[in-house]
Amino acid sequence: MRRATALGRSSVALLALGIAAAALTGCSSDPNTDCGSALKSGQASDLVTASGKIGQKPKVTVPTPVDAATSERTVLTQGSGTMVHTGQLVELGYTQLDGQSGQVAGTGYGSSSVVLPMNTSGSGVTGAIARGLQCTTVGSRVSVAVSPKDNGSDASGSGTTQIFVFDVINTSLSAANGAVRPSVSGFPTVVLAPTGQPGVTIPSSGGAPTTVRSEVLKAGDGATVKKDSIVTLQYTAVGWDSKSVTTKSWSNGGPGLVNMSTGQLQIQNNDNVSALPQSMLGKLVGQKVGSQLVIETPKDNNFDAQAWVVDILGVR
Repeated sequence: MRRATALGRSSVALLALGIAAAALTGCSSDPNTDCGSALKSGQASDLVTASGKIGQKPKVTVPTPVDAATSERTVLTQGSGTMVHTGQLVELGYTQLDGQSGQVAGTGYGSSSVVLPMNTSGSGVTGAIARGLQCTTVGSRVSVAVSPKDNGSDASGSGTTQIFVFDVINTSLSAANGAVRPSVSGFPTVVLAPTGQPGVTIPSSGGAPTTVRSEVLKAGDGATVKKDSIVTLQYTAVGWDSKSVTTKSWSNGGPGLVNMSTGQLQIQNNDNVSALPQSMLGKLVGQKVGSQLVIETPKDNNFDAQAWVVDILGVR
């Protein structure tokens, strides 16, 4: 397993309702796939050259000083793999240089590669980098010039431009894409937005669950989740009694990278939990990437009774 690492502030922190089966399919295009949010190429990002094998530390050349009034991106090498979009986790090899001096400020390849939640609506450096990677493809090498306003060095824009060269190593799904399964009576109902984000309705009859049970809404055909896997999940939980969302990853900083053994989130998004309940996670063991489940969990010492909708987006 590759470990997810983070870059320090000075080197810029990268990681700083189914009523019926037919209702589980989106009725309009996914706005996460809009390439209009991607950064444009420009003079600063076009100045960068990088040679060497994708996935290994390249030789990067850039004439200095480099100044970018707005953040830019240039695709140096076009890959042929899966396209990268908002809502995914993307694994990257990177080299970072100071645009003023040309000095290397940080690198990460192989076991030191980084994992970035793709949030193109985000502010600061992570938002700029996500927009720089939007609609690139796995196997690509991309130069991103992050402007001073975006990298946080100076809100007035008078600081230093930061230059990144990214190798796009891998990406998760952005939403479950498995085959839709017939709904089961008595479970919470789920409808999906075009992005795949679920809305959940708790049954009006019957009490809160006293045991854990699950229903497969979509059956994926990817890698199988094991009890010690590191998994990429999108999730929403609704309190059984409150009928309101208690926790979610959707629109809250991106999918969670979760250790199945401990429930700990290895990349912290903007959600209000640091770990997911083992009672829920246990129902994911043996399921495949691309699957979506609704899981009922009873009240315990840490959580009230809840209905979870979970998309399995990747296994590491």
